[in-house]
Amino acid sequence: MSVNAFPQPLRRIGETIAARLGDGHLAGVVRGAAFVMGIRVAGAAIALLSQVLLARWMGVYEYGVFAYVWVWVIILGIIVPMGFGTSVLRFVPEYRAKAKWHRLSGMLSASFYIVLAFGVVTALVGIGILWAVRDHIESFYVLPLVVGLLCVPAFALMDWQEGAARAFGWVNLAYIPAYVIRPLAIVAFAGGILLFSGTPTGLQVTMGALAATVLTLIGQRVMLTRRVAQTMPRAKPVFHVRHWVAISAPLVLVEGLFLVLVNTDVLLLGYFVDPDEIGIYFAVTRIANLMAFICFALSALAVPKFAELYAAGKHDELQTFMHGVIQWVFWPTLAAGLFLLAIGEFALGLFGDGFAAGYSVLWLLMLGFLARAATGPIEYLLNMTGNQNATAIAYSCAAVLNVALNLILVPRFGLEGAAASTAISIILATLWLAVIVRRRLGITAFVFAGFRIRKLAAV
Repeated sequence: MSVNAFPQPLRRIGETIAARLGDGHLAGVVRGAAFVMGIRVAGAAIALLSQVLLARWMGVYEYGVFAYVWVWVIILGIIVPMGFGTSVLRFVPEYRAKAKWHRLSGMLSASFYIVLAFGVVTALVGIGILWAVRDHIESFYVLPLVVGLLCVPAFALMDWQEGAARAFGWVNLAYIPAYVIRPLAIVAFAGGILLFSGTPTGLQVTMGALAATVLTLIGQRVMLTRRVAQTMPRAKPVFHVRHWVAISAPLVLVEGLFLVLVNTDVLLLGYFVDPDEIGIYFAVTRIANLMAFICFALSALAVPKFAELYAAGKHDELQTFMHGVIQWVFWPTLAAGLFLLAIGEFALGLFGDGFAAGYSVLWLLMLGFLARAATGPIEYLLNMTGNQNATAIAYSCAAVLNVALNLILVPRFGLEGAAASTAISIILATLWLAVIVRRRLGITAFVFAGFRIRKLAAV
Protein backbone atom coordinates (compact mmCIF):
# COMPACT_ATOMS: atom_id res chain seq x y z
CA MET A 1 0.00 0.00 0.00
CA SER A 2 1.27 3.44 -0.90
CA VAL A 3 1.87 5.90 1.92
CA ASN A 4 -0.25 8.40 -0.01
CA ALA A 5 -3.21 6.06 0.47
CA PHE A 6 -3.15 6.59 4.25
CA PRO A 7 -5.54 9.09 5.82
CA GLN A 8 -3.93 12.54 6.05
CA PRO A 9 -3.59 12.67 9.89
CA LEU A 10 -2.00 9.24 10.05
CA ARG A 11 0.33 10.07 7.15
CA ARG A 12 1.51 13.24 8.89
CA ILE A 13 2.12 11.37 12.16
CA GLY A 14 4.08 8.70 10.31
CA GLU A 15 6.16 11.21 8.37
CA THR A 16 6.97 13.17 11.55
CA ILE A 17 8.09 10.00 13.31
CA ALA A 18 10.03 8.79 10.28
CA ALA A 19 11.93 12.06 10.04
CA ARG A 20 13.33 11.42 13.52
CA LEU A 21 14.46 7.89 12.76
CA GLY A 22 17.92 7.14 11.44
CA ASP A 23 17.00 3.74 10.03
CA GLY A 24 15.22 3.99 6.70
CA HIS A 25 13.78 0.48 7.00
CA LEU A 26 12.37 1.23 10.44
CA ALA A 27 10.99 4.56 9.25
CA GLY A 28 8.90 2.83 6.61
CA VAL A 29 7.63 0.23 9.06
CA VAL A 30 6.69 2.80 11.73
CA ARG A 31 4.99 4.98 9.12
CA GLY A 32 2.90 2.06 7.89
CA ALA A 33 2.32 0.73 11.40
CA ALA A 34 0.56 3.98 12.29
CA PHE A 35 -2.12 3.08 9.78
CA VAL A 36 -2.38 -0.55 10.91
CA MET A 37 -2.48 0.67 14.49
CA GLY A 38 -5.35 3.00 13.63
CA ILE A 39 -7.38 0.06 12.36
CA ARG A 40 -6.49 -2.09 15.36
CA VAL A 41 -7.30 0.67 17.85
CA ALA A 42 -10.70 1.12 16.26
CA GLY A 43 -11.12 -2.65 16.17
CA ALA A 44 -10.01 -2.95 19.79
CA ALA A 45 -12.54 -0.37 20.90
CA ILE A 46 -15.29 -2.15 18.98
CA ALA A 47 -14.20 -5.58 20.23
CA LEU A 48 -14.04 -4.43 23.85
CA LEU A 49 -17.38 -2.67 23.59
CA SER A 50 -18.92 -5.75 21.98
CA GLN A 51 -17.62 -8.00 24.78
CA VAL A 52 -18.93 -5.57 27.41
CA LEU A 53 -22.37 -5.56 25.80
CA LEU A 54 -22.42 -9.34 25.43
CA ALA A 55 -21.39 -9.83 29.07
CA ARG A 56 -24.03 -7.40 30.35
CA TRP A 57 -26.78 -8.83 28.14
CA MET A 58 -25.94 -12.49 28.74
CA GLY A 59 -24.86 -12.48 32.37
CA VAL A 60 -21.62 -13.89 33.65
CA TYR A 61 -22.70 -17.57 33.38
CA GLU A 62 -23.93 -17.60 29.77
CA TYR A 63 -21.09 -15.30 28.76
CA GLY A 64 -18.70 -17.88 30.20
CA VAL A 65 -20.25 -20.60 28.04
CA PHE A 66 -19.88 -18.49 24.91
CA ALA A 67 -16.31 -17.46 25.81
CA TYR A 68 -15.22 -21.07 26.30
CA VAL A 69 -16.66 -22.14 22.94
CA TRP A 70 -15.27 -19.11 21.11
CA VAL A 71 -11.74 -19.85 22.32
CA TRP A 72 -12.02 -23.29 20.71
CA VAL A 73 -13.21 -21.66 17.47
CA ILE A 74 -10.23 -19.27 17.47
CA ILE A 75 -7.70 -22.04 18.07
CA LEU A 76 -9.08 -24.43 15.47
CA GLY A 77 -9.81 -21.62 13.01
CA ILE A 78 -6.16 -20.53 12.98
CA ILE A 79 -4.70 -24.05 12.93
CA VAL A 80 -6.95 -25.34 10.14
CA PRO A 81 -5.45 -23.07 7.38
CA MET A 82 -2.36 -25.32 7.65
CA GLY A 83 0.03 -22.37 7.63
CA PHE A 84 -1.28 -20.97 4.33
CA GLY A 85 -2.47 -17.84 6.12
CA THR A 86 1.22 -17.09 6.77
CA SER A 87 2.97 -18.70 3.79
CA VAL A 88 0.83 -16.67 1.40
CA LEU A 89 2.79 -13.65 2.66
CA ARG A 90 5.87 -15.24 1.13
CA PHE A 91 4.45 -16.68 -2.09
CA VAL A 92 2.40 -13.72 -3.33
CA PRO A 93 5.23 -11.12 -3.23
CA GLU A 94 7.68 -13.65 -4.71
CA TYR A 95 5.45 -14.62 -7.64
CA ARG A 96 4.44 -11.03 -8.32
CA ALA A 97 8.06 -9.85 -8.32
CA LYS A 98 9.00 -12.59 -10.79
CA ALA A 99 5.79 -12.18 -12.83
CA LYS A 100 4.92 -15.85 -12.30
CA TRP A 101 1.23 -15.24 -12.79
CA HIS A 102 0.36 -18.87 -13.54
CA ARG A 103 1.84 -20.04 -10.24
CA LEU A 104 0.25 -17.15 -8.35
CA SER A 105 -3.16 -17.99 -9.78
CA GLY A 106 -2.71 -21.64 -8.90
CA MET A 107 -1.48 -20.92 -5.38
CA LEU A 108 -4.39 -18.60 -4.56
CA SER A 109 -6.92 -21.10 -5.87
CA ALA A 110 -5.39 -24.25 -4.40
CA SER A 111 -4.71 -22.81 -0.95
CA PHE A 112 -8.27 -21.49 -0.63
CA TYR A 113 -9.80 -24.89 -1.36
CA ILE A 114 -7.25 -26.71 0.81
CA VAL A 115 -8.23 -24.52 3.75
CA LEU A 116 -11.93 -25.06 2.98
CA ALA A 117 -11.46 -28.84 2.84
CA PHE A 118 -9.50 -28.98 6.08
CA GLY A 119 -12.10 -26.76 7.73
CA VAL A 120 -15.01 -28.99 6.75
CA VAL A 121 -13.16 -32.17 7.76
CA THR A 122 -12.18 -30.64 11.10
CA ALA A 123 -15.77 -29.62 11.81
CA LEU A 124 -17.16 -33.08 10.96
CA VAL A 125 -14.49 -34.98 12.88
CA GLY A 126 -14.87 -32.62 15.83
CA ILE A 127 -18.63 -33.09 15.94
CA GLY A 128 -18.13 -36.88 15.80
CA ILE A 129 -15.66 -36.80 18.69
CA LEU A 130 -17.90 -34.46 20.66
CA TRP A 131 -20.87 -36.78 20.20
CA ALA A 132 -18.80 -39.79 21.28
CA VAL A 133 -17.64 -38.16 24.53
CA ARG A 134 -20.79 -36.15 25.23
CA ASP A 135 -21.41 -38.01 28.49
CA HIS A 136 -18.07 -36.75 29.82
CA ILE A 137 -18.72 -33.07 28.98
CA GLU A 138 -20.96 -30.69 30.87
CA SER A 139 -24.31 -30.71 29.05
CA PHE A 140 -24.46 -26.92 28.74
CA TYR A 141 -21.32 -26.99 26.54
CA VAL A 142 -22.35 -29.70 24.04
CA LEU A 143 -24.68 -27.87 21.63
CA PRO A 144 -22.72 -24.59 21.71
CA LEU A 145 -19.57 -26.57 20.85
CA VAL A 146 -21.37 -28.20 17.91
CA VAL A 147 -22.31 -24.76 16.56
CA GLY A 148 -18.78 -23.53 17.25
CA LEU A 149 -17.32 -26.40 15.21
CA LEU A 150 -19.61 -25.47 12.30
CA CYS A 151 -18.08 -21.99 12.51
CA VAL A 152 -14.51 -23.27 12.15
CA PRO A 153 -14.39 -23.53 8.30
CA ALA A 154 -15.61 -19.94 7.86
CA PHE A 155 -13.26 -18.65 10.55
CA ALA A 156 -10.32 -20.47 8.92
CA LEU A 157 -11.12 -19.05 5.48
CA MET A 158 -11.26 -15.54 6.94
CA ASP A 159 -7.82 -16.12 8.45
CA TRP A 160 -6.50 -17.17 5.03
CA GLN A 161 -8.14 -14.19 3.31
CA GLU A 162 -6.58 -11.87 5.86
CA GLY A 163 -3.14 -13.23 4.95
CA ALA A 164 -3.83 -12.98 1.22
CA ALA A 165 -5.00 -9.37 1.49
CA ARG A 166 -1.91 -8.49 3.57
CA ALA A 167 0.30 -10.11 0.94
CA PHE A 168 -1.11 -7.75 -1.69
CA GLY A 169 -0.78 -4.77 0.66
CA TRP A 170 -4.53 -4.28 1.16
CA VAL A 171 -4.54 -3.52 4.87
CA ASN A 172 -8.16 -2.34 4.99
CA LEU A 173 -9.43 -5.53 3.40
CA ALA A 174 -7.19 -7.65 5.62
CA TYR A 175 -8.15 -6.30 9.01
CA ILE A 176 -11.49 -4.46 8.89
CA PRO A 177 -13.69 -7.54 8.21
CA ALA A 178 -12.24 -9.58 11.09
CA TYR A 179 -11.63 -6.85 13.64
CA VAL A 180 -14.47 -4.44 12.93
CA ILE A 181 -17.30 -5.93 10.88
CA ARG A 182 -17.52 -9.40 12.46
CA PRO A 183 -17.62 -8.16 16.11
CA LEU A 184 -20.29 -5.61 15.19
CA ALA A 185 -22.31 -8.30 13.43
CA ILE A 186 -22.11 -10.62 16.46
CA VAL A 187 -23.34 -7.83 18.72
CA ALA A 188 -26.12 -7.05 16.24
CA PHE A 189 -27.33 -10.67 16.32
CA ALA A 190 -27.09 -10.77 20.13
CA GLY A 191 -28.98 -7.47 20.35
CA GLY A 192 -31.71 -8.88 18.14
CA ILE A 193 -32.00 -11.92 20.40
CA LEU A 194 -32.19 -9.64 23.45
CA LEU A 195 -34.90 -7.53 21.83
CA PHE A 196 -37.14 -10.34 20.65
CA SER A 197 -36.60 -13.21 23.08
CA GLY A 198 -35.04 -11.87 26.26
CA THR A 199 -31.65 -12.74 27.73
CA PRO A 200 -29.38 -14.30 25.07
CA THR A 201 -27.91 -17.70 25.93
CA GLY A 202 -24.44 -18.98 25.11
CA LEU A 203 -25.93 -21.24 22.42
CA GLN A 204 -27.90 -18.41 20.79
CA VAL A 205 -24.94 -16.03 20.69
CA THR A 206 -22.70 -18.78 19.28
CA MET A 207 -25.27 -19.25 16.51
CA GLY A 208 -25.19 -15.50 15.93
CA ALA A 209 -21.39 -15.64 15.75
CA LEU A 210 -21.66 -18.38 13.13
CA ALA A 211 -24.01 -16.28 11.00
CA ALA A 212 -21.84 -13.17 11.43
CA THR A 213 -18.67 -15.04 10.43
CA VAL A 214 -20.24 -16.58 7.32
CA LEU A 215 -21.71 -13.28 6.12
CA THR A 216 -18.44 -11.41 6.75
CA LEU A 217 -16.50 -14.15 4.96
CA ILE A 218 -18.68 -13.86 1.87
CA GLY A 219 -18.33 -10.08 1.70
CA GLN A 220 -14.56 -10.23 2.15
CA ARG A 221 -14.29 -13.00 -0.45
CA VAL A 222 -16.17 -10.99 -3.07
CA MET A 223 -14.00 -7.91 -2.55
CA LEU A 224 -10.76 -9.91 -2.49
CA THR A 225 -11.62 -11.73 -5.71
CA ARG A 226 -12.42 -8.47 -7.48
CA ARG A 227 -9.19 -6.78 -6.36
CA VAL A 228 -7.05 -9.76 -7.36
CA ALA A 229 -8.67 -9.79 -10.80
CA GLN A 230 -7.91 -6.08 -11.21
CA THR A 231 -4.31 -6.42 -10.00
CA MET A 232 -2.91 -9.42 -11.87
CA PRO A 233 -3.40 -10.56 -15.47
CA ARG A 234 -5.58 -13.56 -16.23
CA ALA A 235 -3.48 -16.71 -16.26
CA LYS A 236 -4.13 -20.43 -16.39
CA PRO A 237 -3.38 -21.82 -12.91
CA VAL A 238 -0.27 -23.93 -12.44
CA PHE A 239 -0.23 -26.04 -9.30
CA HIS A 240 2.77 -26.92 -7.12
CA VAL A 241 0.74 -28.16 -4.19
CA ARG A 242 3.47 -30.38 -2.74
CA HIS A 243 5.90 -27.47 -2.60
CA TRP A 244 3.32 -25.10 -1.10
CA VAL A 245 2.30 -27.62 1.55
CA ALA A 246 5.94 -28.36 2.42
CA ILE A 247 6.58 -24.68 3.08
CA SER A 248 3.28 -24.05 4.88
CA ALA A 249 3.01 -27.11 7.12
CA PRO A 250 5.82 -26.20 9.58
CA LEU A 251 4.24 -22.78 10.05
CA VAL A 252 0.97 -24.24 11.31
CA LEU A 253 2.91 -26.06 13.99
CA VAL A 254 4.39 -22.79 15.23
CA GLU A 255 1.05 -20.97 15.10
CA GLY A 256 -0.82 -23.84 16.71
CA LEU A 257 1.65 -24.24 19.55
CA PHE A 258 1.55 -20.52 20.32
CA LEU A 259 -2.24 -20.58 20.38
CA VAL A 260 -2.17 -23.55 22.74
CA LEU A 261 0.35 -21.72 24.89
CA VAL A 262 -1.77 -18.59 25.32
CA ASN A 263 -5.18 -20.30 25.51
CA THR A 264 -4.45 -23.35 27.66
CA ASP A 265 -5.60 -21.45 30.72
CA VAL A 266 -9.12 -20.86 29.39
CA LEU A 267 -9.47 -24.40 28.04
CA LEU A 268 -8.36 -26.08 31.28
CA LEU A 269 -10.44 -23.74 33.41
CA GLY A 270 -13.45 -25.37 31.79
CA TYR A 271 -12.64 -28.56 33.69
CA PHE A 272 -12.07 -26.95 37.09
CA VAL A 273 -14.39 -23.96 37.47
CA ASP A 274 -17.92 -22.93 36.57
CA PRO A 275 -18.76 -20.88 33.45
CA ASP A 276 -19.19 -17.69 35.51
CA GLU A 277 -15.50 -17.78 36.51
CA ILE A 278 -14.50 -18.51 32.91
CA GLY A 279 -16.50 -15.45 31.91
CA ILE A 280 -14.57 -13.30 34.38
CA TYR A 281 -11.24 -14.68 33.21
CA PHE A 282 -12.12 -14.19 29.53
CA ALA A 283 -13.09 -10.59 30.21
CA VAL A 284 -9.69 -10.02 31.83
CA THR A 285 -7.92 -11.49 28.81
CA ARG A 286 -9.85 -9.13 26.50
CA ILE A 287 -8.43 -6.18 28.42
CA ALA A 288 -4.91 -7.60 28.74
CA ASN A 289 -4.80 -8.37 25.01
CA LEU A 290 -4.96 -4.65 24.28
CA MET A 291 -1.25 -4.56 25.16
CA ALA A 292 -0.48 -6.79 22.17
CA PHE A 293 -1.84 -4.39 19.53
CA ILE A 294 1.36 -2.35 19.31
CA CYS A 295 3.48 -5.43 18.64
CA PHE A 296 0.86 -6.62 16.16
CA ALA A 297 0.88 -3.36 14.22
CA LEU A 298 4.67 -3.24 13.89
CA SER A 299 5.00 -6.97 13.17
CA ALA A 300 2.49 -6.75 10.34
CA LEU A 301 4.95 -4.62 8.37
CA ALA A 302 8.28 -5.69 9.90
CA VAL A 303 8.01 -9.39 9.02
CA PRO A 304 8.68 -9.02 5.26
CA LYS A 305 11.62 -6.72 6.07
CA PHE A 306 13.18 -9.44 8.26
CA ALA A 307 13.19 -11.81 5.30
CA GLU A 308 14.47 -9.14 2.90
CA LEU A 309 17.44 -8.04 5.03
CA TYR A 310 18.39 -11.60 5.95
CA ALA A 311 18.26 -12.79 2.34
CA ALA A 312 20.46 -9.85 1.30
CA GLY A 313 23.04 -10.75 3.96
CA LYS A 314 22.70 -7.36 5.66
CA HIS A 315 23.35 -8.56 9.19
CA ASP A 316 24.22 -5.17 10.70
CA GLU A 317 21.14 -3.56 9.20
CA LEU A 318 19.00 -6.43 10.47
CA GLN A 319 20.40 -5.99 13.99
CA THR A 320 19.76 -2.24 13.92
CA PHE A 321 16.31 -2.73 12.47
CA MET A 322 15.38 -5.39 15.02
CA HIS A 323 16.57 -3.22 17.90
CA GLY A 324 14.51 -0.30 16.61
CA VAL A 325 11.40 -2.48 16.30
CA ILE A 326 11.84 -3.70 19.88
CA GLN A 327 12.11 -0.13 21.18
CA TRP A 328 8.94 0.86 19.36
CA VAL A 329 7.17 -2.22 20.74
CA PHE A 330 8.32 -2.22 24.37
CA TRP A 331 7.94 1.36 25.59
CA PRO A 332 4.45 2.00 24.18
CA THR A 333 3.42 -1.46 25.46
CA LEU A 334 4.70 -0.59 28.93
CA ALA A 335 2.78 2.70 28.86
CA ALA A 336 -0.35 0.90 27.69
CA GLY A 337 0.04 -1.68 30.46
CA LEU A 338 0.35 0.94 33.18
CA PHE A 339 -2.70 2.74 31.83
CA LEU A 340 -4.75 -0.47 31.73
CA LEU A 341 -3.75 -1.32 35.28
CA ALA A 342 -4.82 2.14 36.40
CA ILE A 343 -8.29 1.74 34.90
CA GLY A 344 -8.49 -2.05 35.24
CA GLU A 345 -11.13 -2.26 37.95
CA PHE A 346 -13.29 0.33 36.21
CA ALA A 347 -12.91 -1.44 32.85
CA LEU A 348 -13.82 -4.82 34.33
CA GLY A 349 -16.78 -3.24 36.08
CA LEU A 350 -18.17 -2.29 32.68
CA PHE A 351 -18.70 -5.99 31.94
CA GLY A 352 -21.17 -6.24 34.83
CA ASP A 353 -21.42 -7.25 38.46
CA GLY A 354 -18.70 -9.59 39.69
CA PHE A 355 -16.19 -9.02 36.88
CA ALA A 356 -14.01 -6.67 38.94
CA ALA A 357 -12.96 -9.74 40.95
CA GLY A 358 -10.55 -10.54 38.12
CA TYR A 359 -8.34 -7.48 38.68
CA SER A 360 -5.55 -9.49 40.34
CA VAL A 361 -5.50 -11.76 37.29
CA LEU A 362 -4.87 -8.72 35.09
CA TRP A 363 -1.53 -8.03 36.80
CA LEU A 364 -0.29 -11.57 36.20
CA LEU A 365 -1.31 -11.75 32.54
CA MET A 366 0.34 -8.41 31.79
CA LEU A 367 3.71 -9.72 32.97
CA GLY A 368 3.69 -12.18 30.10
CA PHE A 369 2.78 -9.51 27.54
CA LEU A 370 5.51 -7.22 28.84
CA ALA A 371 8.11 -10.00 28.62
CA ARG A 372 7.21 -10.60 24.97
CA ALA A 373 7.39 -6.89 24.24
CA ALA A 374 10.91 -6.72 25.73
CA THR A 375 12.21 -8.94 22.91
CA GLY A 376 9.88 -7.85 20.13
CA PRO A 377 8.54 -10.19 17.44
CA ILE A 378 11.48 -12.62 17.67
CA GLU A 379 9.38 -15.64 16.69
CA TYR A 380 8.70 -13.96 13.33
CA LEU A 381 12.40 -13.17 12.94
CA LEU A 382 13.20 -16.86 13.39
CA ASN A 383 10.38 -17.97 11.06
CA MET A 384 11.48 -15.61 8.30
CA THR A 385 15.11 -16.79 8.51
CA GLY A 386 14.44 -20.52 8.23
CA ASN A 387 14.47 -21.26 11.96
CA GLN A 388 10.80 -22.04 12.40
CA ASN A 389 11.60 -25.48 13.80
CA ALA A 390 13.46 -23.89 16.71
CA THR A 391 10.43 -21.70 17.37
CA ALA A 392 8.18 -24.76 17.30
CA ILE A 393 10.36 -26.62 19.82
CA ALA A 394 10.41 -23.65 22.19
CA TYR A 395 6.66 -23.18 22.00
CA SER A 396 5.96 -26.91 22.35
CA CYS A 397 8.01 -27.11 25.55
CA ALA A 398 6.34 -23.95 26.87
CA ALA A 399 2.88 -25.33 26.00
CA VAL A 400 3.59 -28.58 27.87
CA LEU A 401 4.88 -26.57 30.83
CA ASN A 402 1.76 -24.40 30.75
CA VAL A 403 -0.51 -27.45 30.85
CA ALA A 404 1.45 -28.92 33.77
CA LEU A 405 1.41 -25.65 35.70
CA ASN A 406 -2.32 -25.19 35.10
CA LEU A 407 -3.05 -28.71 36.37
CA ILE A 408 -1.02 -27.96 39.49
CA LEU A 409 -1.99 -24.34 40.20
CA VAL A 410 -5.60 -24.00 39.02
CA PRO A 411 -7.12 -26.46 41.53
CA ARG A 412 -5.34 -24.61 44.35
CA PHE A 413 -5.37 -20.97 43.26
CA GLY A 414 -8.18 -20.82 40.70
CA LEU A 415 -8.04 -17.94 38.21
CA GLU A 416 -4.79 -16.56 39.65
CA GLY A 417 -3.20 -19.98 39.18
CA ALA A 418 -4.21 -20.05 35.52
CA ALA A 419 -2.85 -16.55 34.92
CA ALA A 420 0.42 -17.32 36.71
CA SER A 421 0.87 -20.50 34.68
CA THR A 422 0.46 -18.64 31.41
CA ALA A 423 2.72 -15.76 32.45
CA ILE A 424 5.52 -18.08 33.59
CA SER A 425 5.31 -20.16 30.40
CA ILE A 426 5.39 -17.12 28.12
CA ILE A 427 8.32 -15.55 29.98
CA LEU A 428 10.39 -18.75 29.76
CA ALA A 429 9.53 -19.25 26.07
CA THR A 430 10.51 -15.66 25.33
CA LEU A 431 13.87 -16.04 27.06
CA TRP A 432 14.51 -19.27 25.16
CA LEU A 433 13.75 -17.64 21.81
CA ALA A 434 16.02 -14.70 22.62
CA VAL A 435 18.88 -17.12 23.28
CA ILE A 436 18.19 -18.95 20.01
CA VAL A 437 18.19 -15.67 18.06
CA ARG A 438 21.54 -14.75 19.59
CA ARG A 439 23.16 -18.12 18.92
CA ARG A 440 21.80 -18.77 15.42
CA LEU A 441 21.62 -15.28 13.97
CA GLY A 442 24.10 -13.39 16.14
CA ILE A 443 21.41 -10.82 16.89
CA THR A 444 20.72 -9.41 20.33
CA ALA A 445 16.98 -9.09 20.81
CA PHE A 446 16.38 -7.31 24.10
CA VAL A 447 15.06 -3.85 24.83
CA PHE A 448 17.94 -2.84 27.12
CA ALA A 449 20.70 -4.00 24.75
CA GLY A 450 20.67 -0.70 22.88
CA PHE A 451 23.73 0.84 24.46
CA ARG A 452 25.91 -2.09 23.53
CA ILE A 453 24.58 -2.15 19.96
CA ARG A 454 25.21 1.55 19.47
CA LYS A 455 28.71 1.16 20.87
CA LEU A 456 29.52 -1.64 18.44
CA ALA A 457 28.07 0.32 15.54
CA ALA A 458 30.32 3.24 16.35
CA VAL A 459 33.50 1.12 16.30
